[in-house]
Amino acid sequence: MLFQIIKKDLLMFWRRPRELIILLLMPFVLISILGTALGAINNGDVPELNIKVAIVGDDEVLEGELKEVENLGLSSDIKSIIENRNPIKILIEDVLGSEELKESVDVDIYHHDLTHEEELKYTGVIEIPADFNTKYYSSLLLQEGSTPQINLYLNESTSFEGEILKEIITSFQEELSWWTTLGALGMNIEEIENKASSNLGEVKTVSERKTIDSVTYYAIGMSVMFIFYVASTASTFAYEQKHNYTFGRLLIANVPGSVFFTGIFTSTVLVAFIQMSILFGLSALIHDVRWPSVIDFIVITLLLSMMIGSFAVLLSALSYRINSDSVSSQFSNFLIPILAFMGGSYFPISRLGSFFEVLSTYSPAGAGISAYFKIMQGYSLSDVTGQIMVLVVVSVLLLIVATKIQPKRGEMI
Repeated sequence: MLFQIIKKDLLMFWRRPRELIILLLMPFVLISILGTALGAINNGDVPELNIKVAIVGDDEVLEGELKEVENLGLSSDIKSIIENRNPIKILIEDVLGSEELKESVDVDIYHHDLTHEEELKYTGVIEIPADFNTKYYSSLLLQEGSTPQINLYLNESTSFEGEILKEIITSFQEELSWWTTLGALGMNIEEIENKASSNLGEVKTVSERKTIDSVTYYAIGMSVMFIFYVASTASTFAYEQKHNYTFGRLLIANVPGSVFFTGIFTSTVLVAFIQMSILFGLSALIHDVRWPSVIDFIVITLLLSMMIGSFAVLLSALSYRINSDSVSSQFSNFLIPILAFMGGSYFPISRLGSFFEVLSTYSPAGAGISAYFKIMQGYSLSDVTGQIMVLVVVSVLLLIVATKIQPKRGEMI
């Protein structure tokens, strides 16, 4: 009899194209739109930039000559450091001319003031004061005066590129102040320079795990969000069977109510598992979202589907208990968006603080999303035991509550 009930419930899903569109087409469309539209933001990609910079200053400042610095009474060792660490030279060659920026930044050097028409050709104009070198080294080595400032004038018609240039120059100015502070503290500049050079090594990421790109993020986030709609849909179908007396006829035929609700649980698990398999299958074919371990994916998907089956049984039991389908509609309209938000379906809410990070990891939706993320990054099932426990515990608790409140024979027919 249980097999017939499961078959009946599955056919109810199959014969409702509207529900199938919501469960399959809508999440995949959202995955494609959000993954593509927000790809540049989530992947950290930089849009194509065309920053034109004019640097204006006299020959000595721009070429790093030490004529005025000779009068500061510095040792030959310090002078060699100065030659290697001329700030303007570093700005032009190592900052604006770095590997990361050289394709986006064009630098023109002038030894005379620009006309207004010439200035309009550039994203920004950097003016270097004539006594910049002297003031900088006096501040750095002799602790006389403050760190000199570089003057930046931005072209208002190129606001985006201008903000980028402003950030670059601000960071550079902060580094100059940092070196000046070290000198003011009496630290040996030559020693710091040598240690900084000797300690530089290969830069590696903290974790060499696979990164989650935007399409993968929303493939997981939207799929987990829409799997909850399987529970509300199954609950709606279950209430229809009470309304058309199918449930009553089963009780009259001496079929236990527990068998009916077991059928709801089993059919919901199957539909949820099939839904996730289809969504991730399409994501793999079209967006190249592939799992390092298919077995781990199956295990997490099965556990998540069982939790959804538990939600469906609880919603169905509540609908039968209060004799209304409003439970399912309220769950669809209000609770699912909240669960999706807490789980991080829309964006990583862990960015909002440590509390939200814990919430996104151990909420019903968040446990599934976090487990999927880790599996996608190459972690094993042993690394997601916390999330697995959440899925199992929530499933058991929901089933216990549903068993307590589901109608018994003679209560509701």
